[in-house]
Amino acid sequence: MALPESFLQQLKLSCDIESVISSYVTVKRQGRNRACLCPFHSEKTPSMVIYNDTQSFYCFGCGAGGDVITFIMKIENLDYIEAVRFLADRAGMQMPETGVDDSAAKLKMRILEMNREAARFFHRCLISPAGQAGMAYFKKRQLTDETIKKFGLGYAPDSWDALRKHLRAKGYSDEELYKAFLVSRSQKGHYFDIYRNRVMFPILDLRGNVIAFGGRVLDDSKPKYLNSGDTPAFKKTNQLFCLNFAKNECKGSLILAEGYMDVIAMYQAGFHNVVATLGTALTQEQARMISSYVDEVILVSESGKPMKRE
Repeated sequence: MALPESFLQQLKLSCDIESVISSYVTVKRQGRNRACLCPFHSEKTPSMVIYNDTQSFYCFGCGAGGDVITFIMKIENLDYIEAVRFLADRAGMQMPETGVDDSAAKLKMRILEMNREAARFFHRCLISPAGQAGMAYFKKRQLTDETIKKFGLGYAPDSWDALRKHLRAKGYSDEELYKAFLVSRSQKGHYFDIYRNRVMFPILDLRGNVIAFGGRVLDDSKPKYLNSGDTPAFKKTNQLFCLNFAKNECKGSLILAEGYMDVIAMYQAGFHNVVATLGTALTQEQARMISSYVDEVILVSESGKPMKRE
């Protein structure tokens, strides 16, 4: 029975590995990860580590490791399909029938590819003569060339179809670009770039994929900041800007700033444990994500002064 990748991705999202493992053994915090006594061999000191960012586990004592499906296979002595069915029942999901369409997973991969190419396009525009306005903005904010490169910052040209033409030449269709929130569509069915004359901030997931963008306008256009809408590759309530960098620099606490530039400026100043929400109030999903790394959060106002410690 061939299972569609979209179903497996959703299953793993619905079955948080720490929650699953903690239903069998006692799990304790170990730095930014979790640790427990390995249930697959006898030991007195915890040697199994749970990695929440990759949703995987590994035992340094016996070598057992894998994802949540692998864990259930081993602990329940099930084969692969049985383990998937076990987790599906746990999550309240229905097992798909053989031959179910896997187009959703394929579209997600296409969007990640388009976003990566779009990020490269925006960055090349920024460092070209056409990006002088964008570069002037970043230099006015005292960002160094190293910081600009580190965050992959870019510039969307003041054009209705510069990005669209570039990505169409790479083989992507207008409909795919529309689903990726890279172009919009007029009432007459004409496609045009969403981001125009804006400095661009790529948003990355924990694995380094470009999943979305934020763009700040350079004139009096509204809105001042324009963020990607939800797509098959991105849900803003589940993400934090710069967590891909901050997760390795937590050391007990995270700084929660207000916006992209606040995060980048603080990072350049040496505070590498800083993140921001994506144009929303702090959501429950974001709070849970933060709590999986640290016990303390420092809220910082626009002035850069700490507001509250929790």
